[in-house]
Amino acid sequence: MRSGSAGFTFAEVLTAIFVIAIVLIGIAALYSEGLQSEHDTRPRAQAAQVAQTIAERINSNAAGRAGYASVIGVLCTHKAKAAPPAGAAAQEAACWQDEIEEKLPNGTLAITRDPSTTPPTFVIAVSWSSPGTGAATYVTRVQPRN
Repeated sequence: MRSGSAGFTFAEVLTAIFVIAIVLIGIAALYSEGLQSEHDTRPRAQAAQVAQTIAERINSNAAGRAGYASVIGVLCTHKAKAAPPAGAAAQEAACWQDEIEEKLPNGTLAITRDPSTTPPTFVIAVSWSSPGTGAATYVTRVQPRN
């Protein structure tokens, strides 16, 4: 003689399916949020990397340092003629601008000199604008070593 029934009731099966569905939806939401977070942080990481490269170059190029903030009208040409240090620095900064435009959505680069400090401080601003996230800027200041 059997004292209980073997198997699951229809209500138990529906409850189990419901719980599994809720867990799967939660996992999918976390995965989607993780992908969006990575998408949002990638431009910032690229901006920081380029800004750090520029800062290191400004520190190491004492002779042409002023040229980094003088890029108006300068185009990036990799086969440029030998130029004075400031001209070569402006050429290098123009190539960085092109790199920022390629790597970052609506990317721009601005390098300015703050002559109110001694020695003058350079301000490096890398800006971008991703659809749906708005505009952002990564700014770093470099006080060159003499």
